[in-house]
Amino acid sequence: MSKKNFIVKRILICGIAAALAVSVSGCSLFQGDESSDAKQNSSESNTSETTQAAGASKFGNDIAVKSKSYNITLPIMTYLFNYNYKSYVDNYGTYMTYYGFDSTKDLKEQYYNEESGQTWYDYFMDMTKQYIEQTLIMAEAAKENGVELDESDNKTIEETITSLQSAASANSQTAEQYISSYYGSGVTESDIRECLKLTTLAQKYYNQLHDGYKYTDEDYEKFYEENKTSYLYADFLSFSFDFTAETVSGEESAEVSVNAEEKQKAKSYAEDLAKCKTAEEFKDYITKYLKANPDLVHTESSAASDESSAETSVSEKELDAAIQTQVDAALTSKYTYEVTSEAGKWVFEDGRKQNETKIIEGTDNYTVIMMVKPAYRDESINKNVRHILLSTETYGTEDKAKAKADEVYAEWKKGDKTEDSFAKLAEKYSSDPGSSNNGGLYENVSEGQMVTEFNDWVFDKSRKKGDTGIVKTSYGYHIMYFSGDSDAAWKVSVDSAMRTQDYQKDYEALQKKFTIEFDDDYLKNIDVFVSSSSEAAESTAQSAAGTSTESKAQSAAESSAESKSKS
Repeated sequence: MSKKNFIVKRILICGIAAALAVSVSGCSLFQGDESSDAKQNSSESNTSETTQAAGASKFGNDIAVKSKSYNITLPIMTYLFNYNYKSYVDNYGTYMTYYGFDSTKDLKEQYYNEESGQTWYDYFMDMTKQYIEQTLIMAEAAKENGVELDESDNKTIEETITSLQSAASANSQTAEQYISSYYGSGVTESDIRECLKLTTLAQKYYNQLHDGYKYTDEDYEKFYEENKTSYLYADFLSFSFDFTAETVSGEESAEVSVNAEEKQKAKSYAEDLAKCKTAEEFKDYITKYLKANPDLVHTESSAASDESSAETSVSEKELDAAIQTQVDAALTSKYTYEVTSEAGKWVFEDGRKQNETKIIEGTDNYTVIMMVKPAYRDESINKNVRHILLSTETYGTEDKAKAKADEVYAEWKKGDKTEDSFAKLAEKYSSDPGSSNNGGLYENVSEGQMVTEFNDWVFDKSRKKGDTGIVKTSYGYHIMYFSGDSDAAWKVSVDSAMRTQDYQKDYEALQKKFTIEFDDDYLKNIDVFVSSSSEAAESTAQSAAGTSTESKAQSAAESSAESKSKS
């Protein structure tokens, strides 16, 4: 009975990953683009020895992947492959080492799945090909429907290139040196710019398609009824009374030996607890039981124990606090639907009533459950909020971040103090690339989704549209603007599921319409980035420390052409 519905508390804080995020989705050259000749010359002059030694592509002109309107060269695939690979290692490097992965060795010599014969090289190549396919299909659909990049799109692309150039300068390298050393020989700034053009176009069409679906309240209710169990929760209290049960192995079989006296005593306690009529009575009973049995209370004394003593003294205050912690832990909120356990079957059984109780006998305990809130859908209202993050990381110290927050907040107050002007300042100053490009906006925020201080400000019961303020979190200082209520949480979830379902149908139709061809033999010549021992150690240390965990909300297996990140 320990299952809980944990919600990650986070603000999506990104480093340079966000600046290049769109490029992860795929890259290509536009046929007929004015920069094509220059791009080809650049590619040819920077092609690695590995690429030069490779056999000719069956498509010609160094092309590794092609669709009806677009081509992707081997250097582009090299860039994308290594970007995916390095991003994955940054996220999961420590986990990967548990399975013998070594980033200083050839990926083709290490198995991702030894049983199937799939190497880590195969794994990242499949991932890269999936990115390319999704992006090209979206780009082809965009072209067919007259969707083009506008001035704002091109400005964002150039800002990304500028960020890359700044990163190179910070490493005392030219952009070409930095790109080549980081993403593989033969990859150029021109490659990345063309990547951004294509992926921005693909993302633009995806957004139009995904956001273009229209639904009525009747549609939402119908979908909910057809998929009800996916959106049901329940709240309940539970507490267990243990007894000794040991497994005794015999010559032919193992049997469980139970202390009958302890079992009967545990059963009596369970029956008494099950007689409680309200949640308060239930919690009061647990409190009295634990006070009468302090040896069952999980405590940590602040007092130093005598070296000669086998026991550690616990103050009455510490004991009361520990008991309260255990009593609070008896409540399980928003337990997601499941009927695989005896408890789950009972909790979600039709007709369950508030304050109803149930005793479940286990192999070494009796657990009592009391319904607090029978099966329900989440009617709580989600919120829309804008914020401008002045991060401690960006400004060096908390004091400097706070000073900048005060400065920006004062700048907004001196203006027309509108949501539009706030959005413009977010785009100008915010350190959160997860929202700065859309004016600092997070839509459909559910309670518990964001870090505590951020969450508490947004969900303050007195909060009203247009409220502003400054909130401090572990990431820095957030200038807040409350944009107002959204929809009920269940409806937001249903809307997302319906859009995903409808998009998938449209995407499958587009897959049949647009053919993407790969030269798999030619792709084997990709110049795979191999970490030095020092780089591998640094990456592992960063992963273990959780560096940029919040900035990588989307795993390396996702594509911007496949899913739309809203938070």
